[in-house]
Amino acid sequence: MDEEVEELVEEVPDVGAKTKKAGKVMTWTPPMSACMLRCLAEIAKKGVKTDKGFKEVHITKAAKTLTILVGYAVTTTQVSNHLRKWKVRYQRIEKLRGLSGALWDDDQKMIVLEEQHYLGHTQDTPKDAEFLNTPLVNFEYMEACFANKLATGKFAMGSNEPLGKPIDVECSGKTIDLESGETIGEEFVQGQAAFDFGGQGMDATTPSPSSGSNKKRKRVSILSDEDAVQVSNMSDALRDVASAINNTCHAETHPDLCKTVMDLVGFEMDQKLAVLDYLTEHKAQGLNFMKMEVAVREASFKHIIAKNPDLV
Repeated sequence: MDEEVEELVEEVPDVGAKTKKAGKVMTWTPPMSACMLRCLAEIAKKGVKTDKGFKEVHITKAAKTLTILVGYAVTTTQVSNHLRKWKVRYQRIEKLRGLSGALWDDDQKMIVLEEQHYLGHTQDTPKDAEFLNTPLVNFEYMEACFANKLATGKFAMGSNEPLGKPIDVECSGKTIDLESGETIGEEFVQGQAAFDFGGQGMDATTPSPSSGSNKKRKRVSILSDEDAVQVSNMSDALRDVASAINNTCHAETHPDLCKTVMDLVGFEMDQKLAVLDYLTEHKAQGLNFMKMEVAVREASFKHIIAKNPDLV
């Protein structure tokens, strides 16, 4: 966040009290933002539970640290408001990392898009330009502060899914998931859906296992033949869509990468070949390598050799 952020904190007077002047405008600079995030990230890394946000004592500590840095009082309200803006920023970054064809450069903490993809996306959404193909400032601090507060795994649910918790029903040593798709929860509760007890079907009209009946029970199918055909056709269509999406992912290196590496002066051929193989394998770094100035490119070349001594 290169641009400075101004925040205004005002006190609301009590009824009948004299009107107070508005509070001083606080200008957040990049060093101040980094100081706040670093302080809170260190707290989170110590194992403090922050799943419901940072506690008041943590915000107070960050405010005191900032007060020492800038030389004037920083309130907890100012810290909380500014922290909320960084959380929104991190959520936006995580959404952009999920773009089709987007690559992640973990060394530079950068979301990399192929040039044409980048131009098309930023033309549609200009505000995303500051997050793409450029190192993300304070990303490690943001990740430590906010990463464990986003729903993941079995607790992550899409916007089109109903709220609630999947229910497991224990029956005769077998678990029945009412939201697994094999039975419909509402129909099950109303006694309309058929389910399987130890390999034998049972519906609302079938006698219970404890009734003493020895008649062979018929397995009841939930889907008709026509429905089964439609489901099969939908599955094939979804596979085609998934295949088409995968084919749009960027999987090629820059066409001038080989020439650019070989034209570097002051390096042995074995080193050039080794770095070329490395950049070909790590396509995101290869794209960044092509965008660098000559001096920075040579420094990056040396950095790759030093960081990966086994290449040569």
